[in-house]
Amino acid sequence: MRSSGFQPRIVCDKIDCNFIDRIVSLLNRQEQAVLFTNKKDQQLRKCKTFTNCKRHLKVNLEICSQPMIYLELYDKYELASESPRYEQAEKVRHQYEFARDNLALSGIAMDGQVGDQKMNSQTFAQLILTSGIDLFFQMLFLGAIAMGMMMVFRNFDSKSLLDNYKFDTKKAKDISQRLDDVKGIDEIKEEVENLIKMIREPEKYTSKGAKLHKGVLLYGRPGTGKTLLARAIAGEAGTSFIYCTGSHFDEMFVGVGAKRVRELFQEAKSNKPCIIFIDEIDTLLSKSRRFNSEHSSSRATINQLLAEMDGFEKNDQIMVIGATNHEEILDPAAVRPGRFDKKIHVPLPDINGRENIFDLYLNRIAKAVDVESRKLAQMTPGFTGAEIENLVNTAITEALHKYKEMADMSDFEYARDRIMMGIERKKLSMTDKDRLNTAIHEAGHAIACYFTPGAKKLYKATIVARGGSLGATFMVPDESDMLSTNKEKVLANIDVAMGGHIAEKLYLGGEQITTGCGSDLKNATDIAYEAVRKYGMFGAEAGLMSTDSKEVSQEQNAIIDDKVKKILDESYERVTKLLQKKDKELRELSKGLFHYDYLDHDEIEKVINGKKIEKEKVRSWDYKTYGDYAIRF
Repeated sequence: MRSSGFQPRIVCDKIDCNFIDRIVSLLNRQEQAVLFTNKKDQQLRKCKTFTNCKRHLKVNLEICSQPMIYLELYDKYELASESPRYEQAEKVRHQYEFARDNLALSGIAMDGQVGDQKMNSQTFAQLILTSGIDLFFQMLFLGAIAMGMMMVFRNFDSKSLLDNYKFDTKKAKDISQRLDDVKGIDEIKEEVENLIKMIREPEKYTSKGAKLHKGVLLYGRPGTGKTLLARAIAGEAGTSFIYCTGSHFDEMFVGVGAKRVRELFQEAKSNKPCIIFIDEIDTLLSKSRRFNSEHSSSRATINQLLAEMDGFEKNDQIMVIGATNHEEILDPAAVRPGRFDKKIHVPLPDINGRENIFDLYLNRIAKAVDVESRKLAQMTPGFTGAEIENLVNTAITEALHKYKEMADMSDFEYARDRIMMGIERKKLSMTDKDRLNTAIHEAGHAIACYFTPGAKKLYKATIVARGGSLGATFMVPDESDMLSTNKEKVLANIDVAMGGHIAEKLYLGGEQITTGCGSDLKNATDIAYEAVRKYGMFGAEAGLMSTDSKEVSQEQNAIIDDKVKKILDESYERVTKLLQKKDKELRELSKGLFHYDYLDHDEIEKVINGKKIEKEKVRSWDYKTYGDYAIRF
């Protein structure tokens, strides 16, 4: 049944078109009712539509000013299907009343009566209230748009777009670094000195037909001193120095990166002779910026830099020094001769280089007499200059925390452990049984490391939780390991990684093996795969090739998998025999780790040789609580 009782007819005399738009907007927004013109009038044409109805309102705005226009108010359910809607009768009544109240704001009469166009004070107040609410929501919408625009531009510096960007420029007199301040670069010192001569005396080279280098690329591990070396080159050559990073040329607006490159070289031209140092240059000159992996504005930035370095315009007395940790990802067009003419690899410092670096930083702190730079250099193979500086600073701060006047050797050992092993979790709740399980695991690693030929030098073992592990056994590599490794050392590393898992199986049983073995097995598997797939150390069986798993056939991958499994199985057998043979040593070492928490190399050697350790025990085994378990104390 249709709600035909709620179809009022509105007789309007010269209705204002704006009023019709406002009332219709109100009705449509509330989805309560729909305003229609008299359906019998065939001259009306559609000029406004509503998405919340099945039909459209047809209003000819041109005839709005004509007298006696008939309008009818229909509820939206009457425009739906013919199916009866008895349950909607009450809802339709409320819809009708809502429309009637809103139309009454202008005094329009309903049910065939002509309304009085005069408004009383109550009607005027209602009109003002309705208009005020509409204005409030409009202002709220505009405010939301303004807030969004402010969030977009909040971190944007307008000077980066409108004005010239201010780069960090140092005059020659303000650069205090010299080549003597850069330690651990003895291998490349001659190369750097020749570069400084070329910058300092350009006429000497150009008069003989030589061309000056336009760019120098410094690459190597993080913390090896590339930035300090660039400053020292500028200080020795007596030139101005401009520092920036690859990220300085990235901006949310298109074209800003290329603009900053032009500004950079313009700044350098006004400070000739000048060295431009771009740190982390791989951010700017990576392959992905040119080969369609990034936006075209990124390619414009790199093209602008290449044009400035080797374009039609000559930039004499301007040298670009770039530093990167990822030389392999640089664009070939950027590192070709004519742009970056010289590449200098900044290596890790050897033991002599580390000794020199320690001498430099130890002279700046208060230290005890027993602190020797040579001994510290031997303790820190593989450390970079930045890591050595951090170690020295950690040692002196630890000494001051303990109210000491100077740092002694114990503070440096603490600093090395802190850097290599992480923070101690002293308050971690563990039972003695769990601690003994950890001690057996770490003793397995230590015994395998001590008795396996080619293994790294044993440094320290602990059952104190550090970082994400419950214990750790640390080894230090030889100086030769910094250069290359051989098959014997690879297999020894696999055996050491297997030691903890096999020790748990032998003394705790196969059903009690812990999840702590997971990382060890993954490490052993990764080493085996690298030896087979990357280094071709087992080429007779797996092929003499160095490829990725995606670059070979499934059959070849299956052969490699079989070989890796065989390597791990053979390692398992070797280490099992070794730990069974060294049963007494492993048991005593497990007890020592349980009693003392920490054992260094000398203490581990004493335990293995059956000697007593002059050290206070941290804990003892509680027989009343745990009885005999795994190892008898």
